[in-house]
Amino acid sequence: MLKTELSMWLSNRTGGMTNLRAFRLVSSLLCGLLLAGCSNLSVRQLGDGNQENLRQIAVAATDGREGQLYRRELQKLLYIGGQLPENYELTSSISVSASSTLSVQGATSTLEKMSMTTSFELSSLTNGKIILADNITADATLGTVTSLYGQDKSEIHARERLAILLAKRVFRRLQLYFLDQSQ
Repeated sequence: MLKTELSMWLSNRTGGMTNLRAFRLVSSLLCGLLLAGCSNLSVRQLGDGNQENLRQIAVAATDGREGQLYRRELQKLLYIGGQLPENYELTSSISVSASSTLSVQGATSTLEKMSMTTSFELSSLTNGKIILADNITADATLGTVTSLYGQDKSEIHARERLAILLAKRVFRRLQLYFLDQSQ
């Protein structure tokens, strides 16, 4: 309905071109106002200096299968172009919350929710001070199969996926830290 009224307004024989020009002027003004509202936003690129800092991070071993996957994924993301001499150390611990059964419209189902959290600290090896400490959490839903074997496998796969996801989020957090320090 609105589209038809707009097209009728724009195609009016007496002032069709004038109305079209006015419509273009108003829409360009609105776009300009939107861009002006975003003028305080600064976009920066992760430069070579920041990548060098990331390549200088030693990733400490973390316990368990999830810890191995987490460490391997972090190393893969950090050491693009090879590892440099270590100036920082990243220590992490991973914890998994108890799974809770989800219900659908009052009836229980086999769906479970799992949360995995990593607590990490980035410390400088030159002075031993902690320069960044944070916690990151990720969630997964699992257990849609009815067999016990399938549920066990689903939980194992969810733990592995969450460990890799946490490593990616920690990497992004480290990137943001070094990007902020370069200002």
